[in-house]
Amino acid sequence: MKFFWKLFFSVMLISTACVTASGCLLISSNFREQLNIEQNTAEDYGNLVRYFLMVQQESAGKDESSNQEENPDEVMKKLAGRTAGTVIVDGTGRSMEFSVLDENGRRIFSSLKTKTDPSMALQLNGHTAGERIRKDGGSVYIQLMQPVTYGDRLYYTETIRDVSAVFANQREQYEMMIRIIVMMMAAGGFFAFLISRLLMRPVAALTETTKVIAEGDLGRRAPIGGQDEIALLSEHFNRMADSLEEKIEQLEEEAERKERFVGAFSHELKTPLTAVIGYGDLLRQQDLDPEQRQICADYIFSEGKRLERMSMRLLDLIVLKKQKLYLEATPVDRFLQRITEKIKQTYETDRIRFVLRAEPAVVLMEPDLMETVFSNLLDNARKAVEKQGLIEVLGESLDGAYRVMIRDSGKGMEEAELLRITEAFYMVDRSRARQQGGAGLGLAICQEILRLHGFSMKFESRAGQGTCVTVMMKEQTDEQTETGR
Repeated sequence: MKFFWKLFFSVMLISTACVTASGCLLISSNFREQLNIEQNTAEDYGNLVRYFLMVQQESAGKDESSNQEENPDEVMKKLAGRTAGTVIVDGTGRSMEFSVLDENGRRIFSSLKTKTDPSMALQLNGHTAGERIRKDGGSVYIQLMQPVTYGDRLYYTETIRDVSAVFANQREQYEMMIRIIVMMMAAGGFFAFLISRLLMRPVAALTETTKVIAEGDLGRRAPIGGQDEIALLSEHFNRMADSLEEKIEQLEEEAERKERFVGAFSHELKTPLTAVIGYGDLLRQQDLDPEQRQICADYIFSEGKRLERMSMRLLDLIVLKKQKLYLEATPVDRFLQRITEKIKQTYETDRIRFVLRAEPAVVLMEPDLMETVFSNLLDNARKAVEKQGLIEVLGESLDGAYRVMIRDSGKGMEEAELLRITEAFYMVDRSRARQQGGAGLGLAICQEILRLHGFSMKFESRAGQGTCVTVMMKEQTDEQTETGR
């Protein structure tokens, strides 16, 4: 069963049960109150009969000579008849209706118009009164018996009070309550249906959103209205959907990067392998002169070395992801001076002007790995600069960090290229990179080395205006050691 119908029937069931219970309690309370009033009235009427009968006994007691020889039952019958004939009930205009029974339940006198059961007199214990409610056909009455004595004989006065109207009123109230409940169920069901639809609208919207997201529309979000629990649930769901969309985008980007990696790697392998196979096949099938064999051997050797360099770079990248660093406190200024001295001759050959300005500072690093980083960056700058260009290396301390900027006056890059230059096998100028021995793995390795150190690298470049690479490193603190972190 849908939650909407569960909510609807629950509201209907609870409201109907509450109305029915309250109606029954109200009718029952009213019935008990009315019946109690009738019982009190019946008792008053019985006391009144008993009182007037005793008055008649006192009047008869003054003429004891006339009563001594008579049967007590006959005397009591006369006294009862006299009472019934002379006493009028106030407000009704009727004479008293009652009966007199002896202790064995035999009726001596009766002016009652309703036939009653005298067996209650046998159940009474001596001088005790008795009362009960009896049903006779469609009538309901209260039967009251009270003890009265004459001489040494015990008698009971019997009075009745018709309470059929009280029971009829109760029955009518129950019938009315049933009609009211039916009407309330109809009206309440209509409003409960509307309210349930209104309350379930956010849930339905959230359900539709989950369905749409499950079908692939990750940008869909649940509407949020109000500040109730459902609104809070929708808000948390949207946060979850945002996180899920972000994770999926990351996975898609990662999958795309891996796909580009595999494609680029396959492409990079294909070119040298094609040359190796081609020249090898030429050597195998044709009888070449020494000069031609030397040319073929040179091509095979150069392409083989290129494959070797690419394989070693790829191996370096894979190993770096599993490597543990052993850090040393390294003076950065002397470190940069040592690296630039190694490649200074290359700059002079290409007539490139080189400038190094580095402030003294100490940084925790693994020198061999960081040398790979700066060697790659300086080599890339050299490849980007035409002859008679300029390369600057600037190092400075900045509040606990050390910044190294490598600027060149080379050809620069477009913004789209800046976003991909740290991807494995990506090369801005493939033909020039191959000519200069590049494999497209240098910056990917640099990025991984810097990540292991907790350092960062940022590129700024404009086409035709050169490139600036900024490397941010943490300076050594007193809490850090020279053996690692």
